[in-house]
Amino acid sequence: MAQNCAGPFLAKTHLCVGEDYGVPTINLDATLAAVYVVRNPLDVAISFAHHSNESIDETIAKMATPNFTSPNRVQHIYETMGSWSQHVASWIGIYSRPVHIMRYEDMLAQPVRTFGALARFLRLKPTEAQLNAAIQKSSFAELQRQENESGFREKPPAAERFFREGTSGQWAKVLSPPQIQEVVRAHAPMMQRFGYLQGDCGGNIAIRRPTSGTS
Repeated sequence: MAQNCAGPFLAKTHLCVGEDYGVPTINLDATLAAVYVVRNPLDVAISFAHHSNESIDETIAKMATPNFTSPNRVQHIYETMGSWSQHVASWIGIYSRPVHIMRYEDMLAQPVRTFGALARFLRLKPTEAQLNAAIQKSSFAELQRQENESGFREKPPAAERFFREGTSGQWAKVLSPPQIQEVVRAHAPMMQRFGYLQGDCGGNIAIRRPTSGTS
């Protein structure tokens, strides 16, 4: 793809940064920079479950599985994604290329500020009107309208729709206390790093610690 383009281009990926059968999942020699979108794993569990047409419990288990790979499908080969924490750590741990991190929740709550920062990272200088127009054209409501009108080729066959809700904080109404606890136990350090580990995220969580093996 890089060889066929005269200049920088954007490529979307779900891959974590690492190796697959000894081959780098991300070719940093062909990578100028990266934009990484992170989302609260409590909400990811709900969205991913709908996307995969699986139960939330199954999805939570997959999100906690090191080196997890998505299954092969008719139109897509498997993807090496890792656990949620592993995925996030792999991208924010890149030190040889600039990585711009965006929280999904900030994209919804403060779109002008969040996408304005993205524009500066990309060395773009949109006017206020251009920035607002870009935000409006990429809003979740607009994406839903386009999917209803023309479909979306990345929608899994089992999923009702690709652009489903586009909100944050669903976990508080959808997940059970045990499900919340499982997510927090698996990802507490990284959740804290991004401000997701709050007082109402599971209550009194006892983080599992490795045993020493001695009596």
